[in-house]
Amino acid sequence: MADEETRETTEEGLAGRKSLSRREFLKYAGLAGATVAVGAGLGGLVAACGEGETTTTTTAGGPTTTGAGPSTTEAPTTTVVTGPEPPAKDKIVIGAARPISGVNALFEQAHFGPAYKLWVEDVNAAGGLNVAGKKMPIELKIYDDQSDLDTSMRLLTKLMEEDKVDFVFAPCSTAFLFAAAGVANAHNYILMSAEGGATTLENEMKKGKLPWFFQVLNYSNHAQMPMFAEICKELGAKTTSVMYIDDLHGIEYQAQWQVFASGAGIEILSNTAVPPGIKDVSSIVKKIQQENPDIVCSFQYPPENILTIQTMMQLNYNPKGVLVGPGGSTQAIYDIFQGGMDGCMFEGAWSPKQSPEVKAYYEKLVQFVGGKANVDFWGPLIYRAELEFFGQAIEKAATLDQAKVAEVMRTAHFKTIMSEDTFFTNQLLDVSCYAGQIGQWQNGFPQVIDVGPKRTTDKIWYPKPTWAEAPALSTSSTT
Repeated sequence: MADEETRETTEEGLAGRKSLSRREFLKYAGLAGATVAVGAGLGGLVAACGEGETTTTTTAGGPTTTGAGPSTTEAPTTTVVTGPEPPAKDKIVIGAARPISGVNALFEQAHFGPAYKLWVEDVNAAGGLNVAGKKMPIELKIYDDQSDLDTSMRLLTKLMEEDKVDFVFAPCSTAFLFAAAGVANAHNYILMSAEGGATTLENEMKKGKLPWFFQVLNYSNHAQMPMFAEICKELGAKTTSVMYIDDLHGIEYQAQWQVFASGAGIEILSNTAVPPGIKDVSSIVKKIQQENPDIVCSFQYPPENILTIQTMMQLNYNPKGVLVGPGGSTQAIYDIFQGGMDGCMFEGAWSPKQSPEVKAYYEKLVQFVGGKANVDFWGPLIYRAELEFFGQAIEKAATLDQAKVAEVMRTAHFKTIMSEDTFFTNQLLDVSCYAGQIGQWQNGFPQVIDVGPKRTTDKIWYPKPTWAEAPALSTSSTT
């Protein structure tokens, strides 16, 4: 791994405000005229399982420079031009405002963070990206946004206006992504999504108002809830009860599930909003137990999902099926229950079983994040694929010019670790490219259970084992 140098974020006063008004939020997003449901509140939009321990930023791939030159600088013209001239600079500088500290720090530690750091490490080990015949290593310039929306947007703006980095990576969470898409678009910078969905951005994308934004991670209607409806039909499930976190993520998921459940003839018996940070969900779980649905859907964040599963166990409530939202795809949360989550379904999804290349990446990821417990089976494979696609787009464009690279991204098809044919349709990663949409824990192993050829298991466990039976089935390992 390349040597790393850390430095403190020197921005003063960036963390002074911890929340934004709706008007300020839309100002950052650049979409003030759009009709957008932002949910209840902007603070704490994505909760994590742990707090960050550092307020520093990390750069990889070489020393940090505080003023990279404009990305479109051309080398002097030679007498005979046989192709594009390589950039005059020697490095590609990529910047980001990421949650190194604060409530979202887990996502930088175990989700998109390891994915982009590993990619940069691999690119630099090969000498860099080949831009018009010139090998250019990548240098990262990462600021700590402290999991604060206002700070994140200010730092993202600084990266583009003052630091003049060549490219930027996305911040963490759906709400931050919503705002960042507008900020990047206003500066004519490409922005690919990381940990966040784009249900609230789709209309603006369809109108052509976000030409620089590319959505990569799958999400509610693209195409997790449609696939979950297909799975429910296959299983013969007729009823569901829903718990959802009362903010942007949960509101989007429960709304989309209503649409696709209805289309599949599945009845939703109850739809209960849960405030972030709730400490007791026993009354909600007891109500659902009385309803006796076939499947319980928990569109909540990791802390609330952990609490909900604990409560089901304590009440000895064993529904036939459980779909667990964010966190349900992580080995860490699975291991908390020592095999008790076997049979639980999760949003995602990928499995080391899918190919030798994916298995090798999983093993490399395990080593990088410090153990199997820190691996997530939703985003990391998608992030690796998007970065491989991005690197190939830069090489094909043979320039660091944002417009030319974006044009390649809109039209090109590339092979990545996730798909032989990876491409965007209307700036959304095409549904055919994903390794999976829904997974299930079986014997401590993550399996893709999508209807169709991407399924990695012979059988979906339905009804799932009881909470008491499941630990005896589990190996608590991914092999």
